Amino acid sequence: MGGVAPPLPLRPSSIRLHLYGALALVVTTILTQLGGLMALGLACQICLFVLVGRVILLHTARRGRLVAMLEPVSRAAAGELHVHVPEGADDEAGHVAEAVNRLLDTVREQALAATVERDLDLALVRETPNGLLVTDAHGLVRRANPALARLLPVRGDPVGKRPIDTIPVADFQELIDEARDTGAVCERTLTHGKHDLLIRALPTEDGAGCLGVVLDITSIRSAERTRRDFVANVSHEIRTPITAIVGYAEALEGERERIPADAHFMLDAVKRNAVRLQLLIDDVLHLSRLESRHSDLELTREPLQPIIETVLERFTGVARQKSLQLSVNPTEAEALINPDGLEHALSNLVDNAVKYTAEGSVLIEVEVEGKHVLVRVADTGIGIDPVHHPRVFERFYRVDPGRARSVGGTGLGLALVKHLCSAMSAEIHFESQPGVGSRFTLRLPA
Repeated sequence: MGGVAPPLPLRPSSIRLHLYGALALVVTTILTQLGGLMALGLACQICLFVLVGRVILLHTARRGRLVAMLEPVSRAAAGELHVHVPEGADDEAGHVAEAVNRLLDTVREQALAATVERDLDLALVRETPNGLLVTDAHGLVRRANPALARLLPVRGDPVGKRPIDTIPVADFQELIDEARDTGAVCERTLTHGKHDLLIRALPTEDGAGCLGVVLDITSIRSAERTRRDFVANVSHEIRTPITAIVGYAEALEGERERIPADAHFMLDAVKRNAVRLQLLIDDVLHLSRLESRHSDLELTREPLQPIIETVLERFTGVARQKSLQLSVNPTEAEALINPDGLEHALSNLVDNAVKYTAEGSVLIEVEVEGKHVLVRVADTGIGIDPVHHPRVFERFYRVDPGRARSVGGTGLGLALVKHLCSAMSAEIHFESQPGVGSRFTLRLPA
């Protein structure tokens, strides 16, 4: 269809050219028609008007572009990640827009990375089989994961409340409070329903709250019970024939003159190894009983001197044969102990001291320290290399297996001592240097 084509829209630059041309034509016309200073003054005013207009136009344009940047920047500040600021011309406003875009790109990358890390952390907390609970400085629950409700009786949403308000387990609340008050890691075991649980409370890094962790150790406890039962049953079964062997060996030793001389060493070997095996079985059974106990040993306040003297009398003969000085500093101190448990622990420590001291002395010292009594067994024996210190209380661990076999050790003595101390609410520490000697310290409640 024919007709007149619509006029093309003029661009801003074309409009400015037409405006400047019109203004120039006006100035030329005035100068032509007017003369003198009056015409010149009027022309200057018109030029000034044009320049001011130009400045105003430029300022308005740049201000408009800067204002246009505010909208995407505000969206980015509100959390929107995929935001871009139009850059426009290569001027100051364009440079600002370019810098803002670089900043937004960096923020976007960091936000995406933080989101990935947060999602991973939430997945770990949500999927872990261990119960987790975090409290704030006021002891109120900030967060708990789903596993906590599977292990403990959680009634309702615990967030914003004290643990005991929705988790009626007094031990759990006490442990959280203890960790927050002492700033130390605290733990204890308990049984809930069919589950054996290990509860651990840890102060947070800022010290303002506490993290509670509940672990299901039912399978571990079951395996330990199975192992203890097996060891106890086997030890009981072996104990009877070993007792018979030792008895017959002692009977044959009484008829030693009737046995051929070349068989004497065989009789000695039978008796020595049978006695060693009997001691090992006794230690295994004792350790098994300690591990399977359901409560600590009964404690009473007793004087320590009689128990120490009983232990020393037991080893006086062996010490005299080795020319060792065996002594104790007299004491009137009393401690909260189980007499049989302390006697057994001291016997094992003195036995080791005498066995591994070729010359010198074995000394028992007692010192009262505040609400505790320290009982030390010190010797001048071969000592223990520091590399072995972390493992000396492990069962069947020997610093020198060859020497241990030659002196008749079972490898369970120090493990028994540690379990006995635990059953008496006591602690054991030691210091030792090769060639200098060892000193074991029992820290007993007074």
